[in-house]
Amino acid sequence: MVKIRSTCNKNYVEKFGVERPADWDYQYINYPCSDEELVEQCKDADIIHCGPVDFFRREVIEQLDNCKLIQSLGVGFDKIDLEAAKEKGIYVCNNRGVNAKPVAELAVAHMLTSLRRMPEADMKIKLHGAKGFAESYKEFTEKGQNEMGSRVVGLVGLGAIGHEAVKLLKPFGCKILYYDVVRHEEFEKEHDLTYATYEEILDQCHIISYHVPVLDSTREMIRKETIEKMKQDAIVVNVARGELVNNQDLADALNAGRIFAALDVVAPEPPAEDHPLFQLNEVGQARLSITPHIAGTTDDSFMRMSQWSYDNMQRIVDGEKPINIVNGL
Repeated sequence: MVKIRSTCNKNYVEKFGVERPADWDYQYINYPCSDEELVEQCKDADIIHCGPVDFFRREVIEQLDNCKLIQSLGVGFDKIDLEAAKEKGIYVCNNRGVNAKPVAELAVAHMLTSLRRMPEADMKIKLHGAKGFAESYKEFTEKGQNEMGSRVVGLVGLGAIGHEAVKLLKPFGCKILYYDVVRHEEFEKEHDLTYATYEEILDQCHIISYHVPVLDSTREMIRKETIEKMKQDAIVVNVARGELVNNQDLADALNAGRIFAALDVVAPEPPAEDHPLFQLNEVGQARLSITPHIAGTTDDSFMRMSQWSYDNMQRIVDGEKPINIVNGL
């Protein structure tokens, strides 16, 4: 009998009734826990089923002598030591693209809320009622506002989520630039995209949306030096990972009225009460739109996450090579 140990949130996995083979020994373990406890609970597992932000460090992986697969429930895998798993001959797989559509939907929604300055109006009207309504209307009249079709949108990363974002943005008629380490020439021509460097996106775009994983090359892509190269009142959208942002630099820019930010993620998660983005002044608060890392957590995507995970596990059970391998095996 195949032994599967899961660090996933049981409520998320079981809520939608996606069935798995009855003869599997699938058990939820006590997590979060220490690495020592994690080893003890998983040491006999053939397969690990983990959440996209669950840690599997080298010290743990090196003691998983029976394990053949570490399967992420979602897209993320940056908390798993990929090299250690590769050395151990353990596949690490994710569910690439499983929540691309809902994440892209929220990215575009954040673009629109920031572009139309909805957080500012919402906050002012709720705090001050009729007076706030009148003041907000006056400010909109004085400052003006723009339509999406007149904006230049830059996508940093053109993977599965970036592809879906392009499809959603096209009806607005906005110009779209993209930067990626790999050029997608066929998709580029099909959707009239412009390939650009990251520097060109910083300089030319009114809205910059990030869709890249956490790598050494992407950590703190949004920091003082890059913010200074952006247009005044540029909108920064991050539905990827909080580690792409230098928190204090972004907070300073918001407080100074330099840019707008629309975020679904922060680092670390869960954040502490003293997180810089929770200490913004009135100007900074008005320029921030934020959601609690829910872009990909639709009911529909959770059903796909479970089913795709089980399908990949079944490949291991059947002696086949899994799909969506992220550690080079």
